[in-house]
Amino acid sequence: MEIKYHHFSNVDSTNSFARRELNSFSDDCWTAISSDTQTKGRGQNGSDWVDSPSDSLLMTIISPEIKWDNSKIMNAHMSGSLAIMNFLVNHGFNARLKWPNDVYIGSGKIAGILSEASWQGDFCNRFFFGLGMNVRNAPDGYSFLGSNYLPEQFRIPLAEVIVNQIIIEKKDIRSIYERSLFHWNIGCDWKDLSTGELFQAKTTGVCADGRLELTLLSGEVRTFANKEVMFLNSNKIF
Repeated sequence: MEIKYHHFSNVDSTNSFARRELNSFSDDCWTAISSDTQTKGRGQNGSDWVDSPSDSLLMTIISPEIKWDNSKIMNAHMSGSLAIMNFLVNHGFNARLKWPNDVYIGSGKIAGILSEASWQGDFCNRFFFGLGMNVRNAPDGYSFLGSNYLPEQFRIPLAEVIVNQIIIEKKDIRSIYERSLFHWNIGCDWKDLSTGELFQAKTTGVCADGRLELTLLSGEVRTFANKEVMFLNSNKIF
């Protein structure tokens, strides 16, 4: 497995830069783009990612040319997410995942993930796995690793474990991902963002297309795409 690395002091967004300059990078191996800071960092569905310059690990990993369908893209997203969680656990941190694109340590978000795809006909021909992780500092309410760590010490080892995990293609990756959610199978408070309804439910599955399956006290099962439902808290209600 070969990964080529490119580091910059400043870009608008590592994902945006990677997609815009895609023809500048190799199409026959994996590529990792990183930056000390971003002027227009992006999260899922148009949300912003704000970093503290030189205190965060900001990186986008680009696949070689591929021919993936939607299910493979979702598996790659879950595999990469699990790789980050396991990397942090192996470094002594109590990391868990929050559907669909966050990594938590304790009660604070430490990392956000932005997976994107370039399409050629019905298939994805290049996959982009973006990561923003708070290393030396973070906004109030967010987690970070500690002031004694440097973002650059994690770039190469983390890129390697992410790519390795994606390449392995574990058949049971979805069930592993589900069990790694900190809100898995416990009663939590949720909000339906389309109706404003507040309800209590357990996370009982993640669908093949990435939607979240929630089971209410009544036994009713509902599924939600990203930005259709909001997690409020996990008080182990039932």
